Amino acid sequence: GYVPENAEIYDVLTPLEYLDFIGKLYGMEEDAIAIRATKLLIAFGIGANADQRMDTFSKGMRQKVLLISGIIHNPKIIILDEPLSGLDANAVIMVKELISLMAKEGKTIFYCSHMMDVVEKVSDRILLINNGEIVANGTFEELKAGGDQTLENIFAKLTGKEEGNRDAADVLSALN
Repeated sequence: GYVPENAEIYDVLTPLEYLDFIGKLYGMEEDAIAIRATKLLIAFGIGANADQRMDTFSKGMRQKVLLISGIIHNPKIIILDEPLSGLDANAVIMVKELISLMAKEGKTIFYCSHMMDVVEKVSDRILLINNGEIVANGTFEELKAGGDQTLENIFAKLTGKEEGNRDAADVLSALN
């Protein structure tokens, strides 16, 4: 399954129509698609909008439909690129828990994000990339063995951006 960071959904469709289309692309049976799509839309809190055209949806509602489209066929491997973008706080909590539960089921999840605190919490193994180069690879415990307590600090040190606070101060001073 794949959930891109920025995707154009067919917003003239309803979520049920869109998920039917996606399910068929994955070779699912029409009855199975309808049942699973309805259950997933309800679980994501947008069941009442199942027959509403998506051109009226907020960014968060569209993101929920994208997330559903990436998992509707119950894949063994899931690629999530910034999946929390636009979601409300409760949906973020639910998706983080969903990722954890899917991983415990044995699914392989590639989670791409710039939100280091989330990566820290949902990842078994972390690969840090800077300018196309791998700068670290390991568990969070292995990465923080160097003394840093957060993934943000580890990344800043590995990429030579430890002066992040100074950069922020420079931006603020430029405003004055």
